[in-house]
Amino acid sequence: MMSRQKGKAGEREIATLLTVLTGFDVRRKVRQHAGDADLEGVDGWEIEAKRYAAASPAVIKLWWRQAVEQAERTGAKPVLFFRLDRGNWCAVWQAGLHQSPRPTAPSTDFDDTLTATPATWWSLVKGMP
Repeated sequence: MMSRQKGKAGEREIATLLTVLTGFDVRRKVRQHAGDADLEGVDGWEIEAKRYAAASPAVIKLWWRQAVEQAERTGAKPVLFFRLDRGNWCAVWQAGLHQSPRPTAPSTDFDDTLTATPATWWSLVKGMP
């Protein structure tokens, strides 16, 4: 139960941060079903959010795979936001999306991603079609 509450609080936290960064009304999806993204409000992006005490690189790779699988179902671009205890929010997204030519499909390979702050993610991808 505590981890579920922590997850919800993390989703609200990153939603508020993304609202400030993007100017969009980013919010938690109230009724989440298995396979749904956690947040909505940034058109064209399927947003997965994770808030955990700790996570190994292998676990973060699993989170990325989950984000990609969700995005494939909707035709959106995947982005993963995560924060570990005493850490800052990190954004993970597919490399090359802000360049031309763009990748044609999301890759579940974590080696094909970029990791940076949410502000850096937004500065690189805002205005993308």
